[in-house]
Amino acid sequence: MSPNALSRLWSHVSPPLLIAVLGVMLGDVITTGIGLELGLSEGNPFVSHLLAEMGLFGLLLLKAATVLLLVVLSGWTQRSRRTFRLGSIVYLVVGLLVVVSNVVAIATVG
Repeated sequence: MSPNALSRLWSHVSPPLLIAVLGVMLGDVITTGIGLELGLSEGNPFVSHLLAEMGLFGLLLLKAATVLLLVVLSGWTQRSRRTFRLGSIVYLVVGLLVVVSNVVAIATVG
């Protein structure tokens, strides 16, 4: 991939939003791992199956694929910056709810 093509791939990405999304993803992986260690179960059936097959590595792969899709798919739209921002904000809201839910579940066990 040429430097120009690589630059175009990332031109619509807001670094602060991307860092926030990655932080929420990491928070989800960490709180999921802690919850599983405490004997809690995963509520999402797809993720539960993935965890059973691949462990937390599978969840990390899922998060990596999500970021890749967010960056690549939003770049293919007419308003790629707006699409990336909106996709990031939606992910942040849902992701924060998941992390808070995980923390609450962990707190009730401990």
